[in-house]
Order: sequence, then C-alpha cells, then structure tokens
Amino acid sequence: MRDKRSTPGVASIAFMSTLLGGCTSLAVMSHVPVSTMVRLASLKLAEIVPSELRVAARLPEALEPRRDGVKVRLDVSGSSPAARRTADIVLEPAIEPGELARLSAHMRAGFRIWVYRLSAPDVERLKRFIAEAGGGSGVSIATGVDACHRKPLGEGRLLTTTFLRTHATDYFILTEELDLHSVVSERDLAARVPPCG
Repeated sequence: MRDKRSTPGVASIAFMSTLLGGCTSLAVMSHVPVSTMVRLASLKLAEIVPSELRVAARLPEALEPRRDGVKVRLDVSGSSPAARRTADIVLEPAIEPGELARLSAHMRAGFRIWVYRLSAPDVERLKRFIAEAGGGSGVSIATGVDACHRKPLGEGRLLTTTFLRTHATDYFILTEELDLHSVVSERDLAARVPPCG
C-alpha cells in the first residue's frame, strides 16, 4: 500500500487538470519534477504562510488565466472522516513588479508569467483555517487555473509551466513545460480553453 504522505504530491498537480477540465494523466505526471513530489509529500500545514502563498503560471502569449480562475484548495485529514477540513479559495492577481522578481530566471521569450495571491480577507480566513485544523494528520494543497485564449491557439506547442510558493522562500515548479496539445485533442482544447471575454 502506498504511504498516505504521498497524496499531497498527486493532489497538488491539479493545476493542469483544472486548466484542461479534468484531464489528469501520465503525460501530466511525467512533467512533475521528482523534487516537487518529495517536497509536497513532506509538506506540513504549519509551513504554509497565507500572506506569502503564491501560485504562478508561465503561459504562451496566446493564453491567460480567466478572471477568478486561479484557485487553491487545502485538504486536511484527521483521525476520523468528521475531522476532515477543506478550504477553497480564489486568488487575485499580484501585479506589483516585485512579484515577478523571484521568477526572473524562468522568463522566456514568447511567454508571460502570471502571479496570484490571496486577498487580505482570505489571508485571515486561511490563518483561521490553519489554526483550527492544526491537529490534522495530513495536508494536501491543490492549485487550479482556468485559462482562456487571446490569440488563436494554432498547431504549435503550447508549453505551460506552473509554480507554487507556500511561504517566504523561493517558488518551486509543479509542472514543467507541459504541452497542452499532448494531453487533449484539438477539439477538446478549444472547448476547455475558450476565447477570453
């Protein structure tokens, strides 16, 4: 039986499954660094600092996150099903120039990096959640991004990379250079990544 501590590593890869409307596959998992799986498997609830929590995505210029489309879900397990707690939070854009500074090494021509954080009320909400669930026996964190397109998607590769920061240290990669064309058909991609409104 697989150690339950490995669950966070799987749950945290929900970024791409949300972007693609539920398409989690071996193709997605193959773009998750082993170091990320190890890091997420050892994640402790107390290590998450709400004011420092960030989700970032490097997307081709044709794509951008939808409004209210970047989300975080925290699941804390307990000694019984009744002790399980879940928090779902929609993030807001972090547009200050300094927000991109820590990701400067990941900049690429033809791509844009988008950074998202919790709003002030949600920072306080997550602080309360962490305090109340502090006795939980396990934690998983999942990130989701609903994307749209500003330009035609075309037939070329649509390479996407996602990042997570749980406290004041550096970001780490969740999925690296995953080609959306490799995990969904052209027709499905058009439906799941609609034109931006």
